[in-house]
Amino acid sequence: MAIISGRYGQVLWDPTGGALPVEVLSLNAWTANFSTEFEDVTTFGSVNREYLPGLKNAEGTLAGFFNSAEFALFEAAEQDTPGLLKLLPSSTEAAVYWSGPAYMDASIDASLAAPKISGTWKAAGPFVLNGGVMSATAQEAREKRLEAQRRDQESRGRRDETDERPRKTAR
Repeated sequence: MAIISGRYGQVLWDPTGGALPVEVLSLNAWTANFSTEFEDVTTFGSVNREYLPGLKNAEGTLAGFFNSAEFALFEAAEQDTPGLLKLLPSSTEAAVYWSGPAYMDASIDASLAAPKISGTWKAAGPFVLNGGVMSATAQEAREKRLEAQRRDQESRGRRDETDERPRKTAR
């Protein structure tokens, strides 16, 4: 891998959340922010603030031009369920991309210039880098995070099943 031009960047979307995303036409920019929230755990006597990492976040923006032949971004904004979003810095290196389930919203700015569209996306599950070369430490952290998310989803499913049983009330 090398430094590349964004000229061949792509945004792909599958509204069903499946594995067959197609290109969203007329976009010319996307951003992704993979931040982590941090809890301040500073105690008396600390020399400086100390933090403990919490949950990771994945969200970003999309932008481009209105195209009357394609309404994928606006259709995605109408969905109540997440679709599969795939972001490629360059289609010339199609093996390197970020993807995962996401919710999207959309807006349009129509003036005397060419109408512009924009939107935001937010992860609805694990949103991960594919095809990138990660250090062993980063790869291990990613695998632990994904496993914890799977366990959490499984426990929520079990909790939903047990919620059907009558609860005992304290006396």
